[in-house]
Amino acid sequence: MAFKDLPIRRKVTGVTMLTSVVVLLVTAAAFTVYDLVSYRRIMVRNLADTAAILAGESAPALAARDQREALHILGALRADPDIQSAALYDVHDRPFLEYTAPGSADRFPTVPSRSGYHWSRGRLFLFEPVLEGNTRIGTLYLNSEVRPLYVRLRLYGGIALLVLCGAVFLAMVLANLLQQRISGPILALAKTAGEISKDRDFSIRAPKPGGDELGLLTDAFNQMLARIQHDVTERKQAERELHESRARLSGIIGSAMDAIISVDASQRVTIFNAAAERMFGCAAAEAMGQPLDRFLPERFREGHRRHVEEFGRSGVTSRAMGHLRPLAALRISGEEFPVEASISQVEVAGQEVYTVILRDITERRRAQEALERQAAALREQTELLQQAQAQLKGLNAELEQRVNERTLELTASNKEMEAFTYSVAHDLRAPLRHIDAFSKILLEDFSAVLPPEGRRYLENVRTGGHHMSQLVDDLLNLARVGRQELKREPTPLAHLVDEVVADLKHENEGRKIDWRIQPLPTIECDPGLMKLVFANLLSNAVKYTRPRPVASIEVGVLQSNVRNTAIFVRDNGVGFNMKYLDKLFGVFQRLHRAEEFEGTGVGLATVERIVRKHGGCVWAEGAVDKGAAFYFSLPGLQA
Repeated sequence: MAFKDLPIRRKVTGVTMLTSVVVLLVTAAAFTVYDLVSYRRIMVRNLADTAAILAGESAPALAARDQREALHILGALRADPDIQSAALYDVHDRPFLEYTAPGSADRFPTVPSRSGYHWSRGRLFLFEPVLEGNTRIGTLYLNSEVRPLYVRLRLYGGIALLVLCGAVFLAMVLANLLQQRISGPILALAKTAGEISKDRDFSIRAPKPGGDELGLLTDAFNQMLARIQHDVTERKQAERELHESRARLSGIIGSAMDAIISVDASQRVTIFNAAAERMFGCAAAEAMGQPLDRFLPERFREGHRRHVEEFGRSGVTSRAMGHLRPLAALRISGEEFPVEASISQVEVAGQEVYTVILRDITERRRAQEALERQAAALREQTELLQQAQAQLKGLNAELEQRVNERTLELTASNKEMEAFTYSVAHDLRAPLRHIDAFSKILLEDFSAVLPPEGRRYLENVRTGGHHMSQLVDDLLNLARVGRQELKREPTPLAHLVDEVVADLKHENEGRKIDWRIQPLPTIECDPGLMKLVFANLLSNAVKYTRPRPVASIEVGVLQSNVRNTAIFVRDNGVGFNMKYLDKLFGVFQRLHRAEEFEGTGVGLATVERIVRKHGGCVWAEGAVDKGAAFYFSLPGLQA
């Protein structure tokens, strides 16, 4: 019997079994080939590893022509039953030593081939060079059987046969089960036809099993039933849709937040939803059949009737909220309240039906009025703020003008003061030089005729003159600092400190001073003025440590969370009382007596003016007899 004439059940069974067998055969063949190739590679790798080990161990014996040792090494091949023979060849490719497995009668090649392996007559042959260092001194020959490969293939063949038999059995079982899914729809179609014929119920449909011939047959059968049932089904569907539409409409109207009222052509209420009941305080049963005017203030009733009539004649189906002017409605209690309305019309059974949607806007109107009041208050406050800003702007302008005028006055005063100081200091130089010169002449020329007390007076005059001269020089330096323009350039502070320290060491050769100079940065500053800062601070440190047997003076960089990075000069001298800190950097302000420590009281004032001129600040810390520390910071100063 031809395949196309076979029953569907046998077709399914045969195709399933044939497919399963073919797939299994192909899979088993592919797996066997893959394993054969992989196992051949493993055999080559293992034989190559063995050859490499033997070649390395036999190299000394071959080099020494020691056949006994070489035979001992090749004798280890007895542990591998697959290796049938082995041989060693010397550097001239002449046989040196041969090994044959027990029971083997293999012949050895007369001359070894080049290094590598090859398969021949079911055997694996391998040639491995024997090296001493990097020099070839011979060749190792190995001959191995492939019996394990054939054993492995027979094992896989047996396994594949068992799997194939099991798969064929399983395919037969599955085919018998699956064929029922094909024959089942045919039986179901026959059963459906019997039920329709028995009960005359044309609403029954046969289930479609799929898209094959059975599916087409089922579709044609169902289409025939559909044509028979068309009229009855269409009528029932229309009734059901109408019922569902009414249910949806009733649910929408009942759950709406806005009041929905429908009236007929005579404007009598036909629908009055729950929101309308809450809005007007009237039950739906009481409102039904009442004229819509009942819920409008009397002054709006006539205009509302005309508006509805004009709307009906206009042919427009709806007007949304916002297109109608705000209206007023009337609760059942007589209270009026503002509403927003939209209206629509529809023809039902030849009659016009008007539906009005009303929204109570009482709270919105209150909020709008409150918002308008707040806006008015805000505008008033804005005007007051603008006036205040205008007044403040005028005051700022006036204040700025006064500050500018005062700044100009202070600048002029400072310039006049600096000029006066410079002039006075410069004019004092000549009298001081005369006093010093004539006093020196008196001491040198008339010292013999002067009494001791007179000579002491002249010495005091000269000492006072020298002090006055130093004071004049300090005043000139202070005035020069105020007038001098800054010439900023990258300046290594360590170099300036070294120069000042060198001068001070020369002036104080007899003292023991421990100088501790830490690494200092390079900054943008005026090198001449900055050297003057270090000269004043370090000379003060040298002066006020004079009572100490060993003076300690330290210069370094301080990192602080409170202030910026600063340079400090610290000493172990006599220190000062912190309650006089505000006088420390003033001109002519001295915290020690002149009999104890010489000075003019201008040095620290000069330091403060130079640092401030650079945009920095200077401060100090100290305690009586515990030393003092002076700090100054400058813009761009980093550790």
